[in-house]
Amino acid sequence: MAADECNVYLKTNAIGWGMLIPNVSVEMDMCKHCSVTLPIYYSAINYFSSEVKFRTLCFQPEMRYWFAENNNGWFGGAHFGIAWFNYANGGEWRFQDHNRHTPVIGGGLSGGYRLSVSKNQRWFMEFSLGVGIYKLHYDKFHNEPNGQLVETRKRTFFGVDQLAVSFAYRFELKNKKK
Repeated sequence: MAADECNVYLKTNAIGWGMLIPNVSVEMDMCKHCSVTLPIYYSAINYFSSEVKFRTLCFQPEMRYWFAENNNGWFGGAHFGIAWFNYANGGEWRFQDHNRHTPVIGGGLSGGYRLSVSKNQRWFMEFSLGVGIYKLHYDKFHNEPNGQLVETRKRTFFGVDQLAVSFAYRFELKNKKK
């Protein structure tokens, strides 16, 4: 990467789409070995019935360190996450962030690999996996229309919080010299 150019990647995660959660991410190279990415996930749909849903709005900004100077290949990263949710799997219960105003908050570490899949070096595939710890405060309802509140819970989650097989397109931005 030359000093007078900056790469911007527009990405989407195929695993998110497989879960019917539309998503987009923008990543920008900050310098050799470093980039910042901001993925956004949003879904407001029910899956086939009102008793099966995974509605969410999620942001997970991440700072990445690339082991190669061109910011491709292997990377390690640190991320922050915040998400609102309304989840039901067709069973007896539905779970939602507390009072719809208490998002899941936390963060973690990730690693992954990005490789070019086109001759012109514009199209890429990226694989990443992350683990994190999150504070949850959520309500449990009977899974029916206007279901009764059963209880409110607080707990800490530790585990996989990022799994992606992404497709990316690279835009090269060049600084104009005066």
